[in-house]
Amino acid sequence: MSDDSTLGPPPKDGSLFRAIVGFLALAAGIGGLAALFFVEIPARNENALLLALGIVLGWGSGVIASEYGASTTGRKAAEVAMKQIEKRG
Repeated sequence: MSDDSTLGPPPKDGSLFRAIVGFLALAAGIGGLAALFFVEIPARNENALLLALGIVLGWGSGVIASEYGASTTGRKAAEVAMKQIEKRG
């Protein structure tokens, strides 16, 4: 098991850095999809490009989901639980 003192503080809610990274990843993925309408892709590279775009879009949506989704609620619930445990102990 790991020592709790080496973990550091939990991430703060609404991290601007994570929001920017998520936005950039989604913008790059959507820009790549839009470019498919204007740039001719060789048939041999089409599947690899679509896979890469899917990965980028999935990564960006994962960052946004973790930033604004249920994990924020989970962190708040964990903080409340830790405060209750500290009051008992």
